[in-house]
Order: sequence, then C-alpha cells, then structure tokens
Amino acid sequence: MKNWTLRQRILASFAVIIAIMLMMVIVSFSRLLSIQSSEEEVRLDALPGVYYSTLLRSAWGESYIRTLELIGEGEGRELTGPEKDQFKDFEARLQQQVDNYKQTIFDDNDRANFTDFERQRETYTRLLNDVHTSFQRGDYIKAKTEFYDQTRPVWSAGRKQLNDIIVINKKVADDATDRIVVAVTGAKISMGLSLLIAIIAATSCGFLLMRSIMSPMQRIVSILETMRTGDLSKRLNLDRKDEFGAVETGFNDMMTELTGLVSQAQRSSVQVTTSVTEIAATSRQQQATATETAATTTEIGATSREIAATSRDLVRTMTEVTSAADQASILAGSGQQGLARMEDTMHQVMGAADLVNAKLAILNEKAGNINQVVVTIVKVADQTNLLSLNAAIEAEKAGEYGRGFAVVATEVRRLADQTAVATYDIEQMVREIQSAVSAGVMGMDKFSEEVRRGMFEVTQVGEQLTQIIHQVQALAPRVLMVNEGMQAQATGAEQINQALVQLGDASSQTVESLRQASFAIDELSQVAVGLRSGVSRFKV
Repeated sequence: MKNWTLRQRILASFAVIIAIMLMMVIVSFSRLLSIQSSEEEVRLDALPGVYYSTLLRSAWGESYIRTLELIGEGEGRELTGPEKDQFKDFEARLQQQVDNYKQTIFDDNDRANFTDFERQRETYTRLLNDVHTSFQRGDYIKAKTEFYDQTRPVWSAGRKQLNDIIVINKKVADDATDRIVVAVTGAKISMGLSLLIAIIAATSCGFLLMRSIMSPMQRIVSILETMRTGDLSKRLNLDRKDEFGAVETGFNDMMTELTGLVSQAQRSSVQVTTSVTEIAATSRQQQATATETAATTTEIGATSREIAATSRDLVRTMTEVTSAADQASILAGSGQQGLARMEDTMHQVMGAADLVNAKLAILNEKAGNINQVVVTIVKVADQTNLLSLNAAIEAEKAGEYGRGFAVVATEVRRLADQTAVATYDIEQMVREIQSAVSAGVMGMDKFSEEVRRGMFEVTQVGEQLTQIIHQVQALAPRVLMVNEGMQAQATGAEQINQALVQLGDASSQTVESLRQASFAIDELSQVAVGLRSGVSRFKV
C-alpha cells in the first residue's frame, strides 16, 4: 500500500466498507426471503389447513349425532321433510369444507391422508344411507345394528384421520413459526456481526488513512518552521509516490526558484543603488529641459491662436457656399421630377393615341359589317318585289276572289320600294362613315408620329437636364466636404490651441513632477539600502 495514492486509499476504504455493507444486505435479504417463505407457508398452508380441518371435523360429526338421536328414539319411522333437508344441509356443509380444505393442500403427505379420508367418507355416506333406509322401513333393529356395528367404526376412523390431519397442519404451522424465529435470530446476529465488522473496518481504514496523511504533514510543517527563520537550504524528502510525492516535488521546485529569486534580489539590490544615483542625475537634466519646453510652448500657442481666427472666417464663408449649393441641389431635384412627370404624360398621350387608332379600326370594321347587312336587305327587298309581282299576277288570275290578295301585294311592293330607298340612304351614310374613319385613322397616325417625335426630343432634353442635375447634385456633397474640412481645420486649430495650453500646463506639472521625483529618488535610495539589508539575512 506504500505506492498507493491518497485517492486510491480513500476509494479502497470506502470500497471495503461498502462491500461489508453489501454482504450485510445480501445476508439480511436472504434471511428476509426465508422469513417470507415461512410466512407464506403459514398464511397459505398451515393456518388455513388448521382452520378448515377443524371446521371439517365439526361438519363430520353433525350427521352422525343427528342419526344417533334418531336411533335413540327406540323405533323406526319415516323421515320428515325438514329432517331430510337437515341431512342434505349436513352433507352440503361437509362437501363445502372438503372443497375449502383441498385449496390449502400443498404437501404430498397431506394430500395422501386427505385422499384416504375421502375414501372413508364415501364408505361412511353409503353406510349412513343404509341406516336411514332401514330406519324408514321400520326395521329399527337392523338400522341400530348397522349403525353401531358398521357405521360407527367407519365414522370413528374418519374422525381419527381428521384429527391426524389437524395435527399435521399444526405441526406445519409450528415448523414454519420455528423457521421464522430462527431466521429472525440469524438476521439479528448477521446484522450485528456485519455492523461490528463494518465499524472495525471503518476504524482501521480511518486510522491507516490518518497515519498516511499526518506523517508527511508533520514533516512539511517542520520544513516550513525552518523556512520561517530564513533558511532556504532545506528540502523535503518524504519518499512517497502519492499526492504527497507531487507536493514534495512542487515544494522543492518552489524552494529552488525562491532561492534563485533571493540570490537575484541580493544582486539586484546593489544594482538598484547604482541605478538610483544615475536616475537622480538624469532627473535634474530633464528638469532643465522641461523649463525650456514650457517657454517654447507659450510662443507656439500665440501662433496657433492666429491660425484658429483665420479658420473661423473661412468656416463662415464655406457655410454660405454650402447653403447656396444645397438650394441649387433642391431646385435641380425639382426640375428632374418635372421632367419625369412630362415624360410620363407623353407616354400616356401615346397610349391614348394607340387606343383611339384601335377604336377607329374597330369602328371601320363594324361599318363594313353594316354594309354587308345593307346588301342583304337590298337582296331581300328585290325578292320582296318579285314576290309582290307574282302575287299581283296570281290575283289577276283569280279575278274577284283575288282582289284582297292584290291589295296586299300592292302594299308589300310599296314597302319593298321604301326599304330599297332607305337601304340606299343607309349605304350612303355607311360609305361616309368609312371615309370619315379612314381620314381619322390617317390623322391619328400623323398625330402619333408627332407625339413620338416630341417624345424623342423630350427624352433628349431630359437626358441633358439629368446630366446637369447630376453635376449640380454632385457639386453639393463636394462643397459640403470642403465645408466639413474647413470646420475640421478650425476645430483642429482650436484643439491645437487647447493642446498647447494643456502642454504648457503639463510642462509646468512636469517641472514640478521632476522636482518631486528628485525627492522620490532620494527615498528610493534609502529603500534600496533597506532591501539590501533585508535580503542579506536569507541563507541560500
């Protein structure tokens, strides 16, 4: 165990204790299983067996006692209905107890004894029925003889078997109870022994673990007491391969580094004393230089104030130029929007002209359709004239009977002539409409061409104005940039002026700081002497 780490020792200690507790749990669990098995045997076999066998023995004697009472009357007679029902109830209760007891049989010996009892019961039932038969026939002597000589011995044997069954079930219950007592006693003993062993193991592991920790800790404390006096030459030698071995290595390395650090501090204390002297001389030289810098800063400040005033004048001028450039940019933007609206209007005019051309074409087409309808009407009028002529001829042929038909033919001819005249007028009007539509189409074509030409010219003018607008709009940011540059220059000049003022203040503060640094260097020299005397007490 010497090479074990503290972690391994702690884990081993817990593992031993847990193993002992696990063994205690296993033993206790096995005891509890034994107790549970015995309890189930008592609950399911022994106690129900004793209970039902006792009830069975009680039911076994009911029919026998009642028959004995009948035999005691001294004469035979017919059994009454209630008596027959009573014997049937005796048999039913006996059968019920038999069925109840069968459910509690788990042992082969018990099952064999109960099988013998059931055979004895069959014999007893048969003999009892014979006794009842003889008694009802009036043969009292035979019934009495059969009862005492045959039935009674069988009943007594059955009762003896029931007593044996009760004894067997009681013995099973007693055995199970004894096993429970033994298991409980064994569980108490095993748990006590396991607890005692666990306490001993925990105490032993704790003692060994404490010894493995306290021994190196005492040696570490001893080394620390030695270090407290200033002796850095001692080293740990624990000869351990656990966590204390790592502590030993780290502690020794730390002591080596600390020894080197103290040695370096001793050497550095001498160098610090020398350096402090050199710093004091340099500080006095810097103090003189700072005084000259303060005077130069004052002269530069006056010049920077003049530059700042000039920059402010330029900023005001560039602000006015920027305002004018912004106004020009706004006007240029408005002109560009107007050109865009004009271009949209020209596009709408072109669209309207195309729409009018399309409508005129449709009108021309409809006029042609009207002309075709007129031609059809003319043909119909001609046919109507022919029909009216034929009708007039037929009316002449008919003589007196065709006068009314002749009048109708005359009216039809007149209507046909009027239709022809109206059709001619419509045809003339349609031709005039077609001529007007053709002239309108030609006029709209010329108008569309003029609109396209105007649109082209507007587009060219718009492009030229767009270039002008872009140049004007591009000029505004440049002017703004120049304005911002001038403002930045003015701000920079002001900042330079402020910086020079601050530089003058800083120069004054530097002179004062250098004066204070001289006092600090003197104090540092004293500290260096104290450091040298302090590190000299360490033994390396």
